[in-house]
Amino acid sequence: MKKVNLFVLFVVLFSCTCKGQVHRFYYELTYKPSTKNKTIKTDIFYLDSLDKRSVFIRKEKWESDSLFTSQSPVLSLGTMNFKVIKDLGNSSVILKDDLFIGAISYKEYPDLHWKLLPEKRNIETFQVQKAEANYGGRRWIAWFTQDIPVFDGPYVFMGLPGLIIELRDDANEYQWKFKGSRKNVRATLQTESVMEDVVMSKEAYIKSKENFINDPLPILMQSMTDVSKSSEIMNKMHQQAESIKKYYQDNDNTIER
Repeated sequence: MKKVNLFVLFVVLFSCTCKGQVHRFYYELTYKPSTKNKTIKTDIFYLDSLDKRSVFIRKEKWESDSLFTSQSPVLSLGTMNFKVIKDLGNSSVILKDDLFIGAISYKEYPDLHWKLLPEKRNIETFQVQKAEANYGGRRWIAWFTQDIPVFDGPYVFMGLPGLIIELRDDANEYQWKFKGSRKNVRATLQTESVMEDVVMSKEAYIKSKENFINDPLPILMQSMTDVSKSSEIMNKMHQQAESIKKYYQDNDNTIER
């Protein structure tokens, strides 16, 4: 009975507080970043929701973006340095990806084609239903609840009749789990990048990222002036390019394949 009362209280508070202010949902991602070993990593993500829009972002990146809003950003390597901005009204997605040398973005309308399945179970206090979809070269299994009237979830996933509580691929290499929520004091979504981003098609985005991963040196060179191209600087630039290539070779099991 205590659990039922707590659940009813959650629904009442959610209904009363989410309108007109950002409501944050927490997800834990457990994933296998490399195809070469069995290393497992975990990250915390935020799904910030406001009306029919949302932003999905890793906790550390959200904190970094907030810290450097009025300062020069610190660029870092990472396969999780993206921000997904969703418009549930027209089912569109804008993905902003911060590479080591800047940000690139694309807009798409994910063709998810969810298949709702009759299987149901309980996760914590929520009754959930199973759904499946193909996206990004993976088969995804979602468990969603109609108890929370937010048709959203991790990464680009949305469009189910309730919040996604768990999401994993059928190879168990990526799994997001809902960990809770709270009302955020922010009045607006944090949609902007700390760096100026170049918007392109998804095909052009994939090609640009592949070019950077395979040969970072030409792109790194674009940020240098002729005056700075001394032999010492060039040696360091070559070393940096090799480090970038090795990082992506070691972290080759990306969300989309």
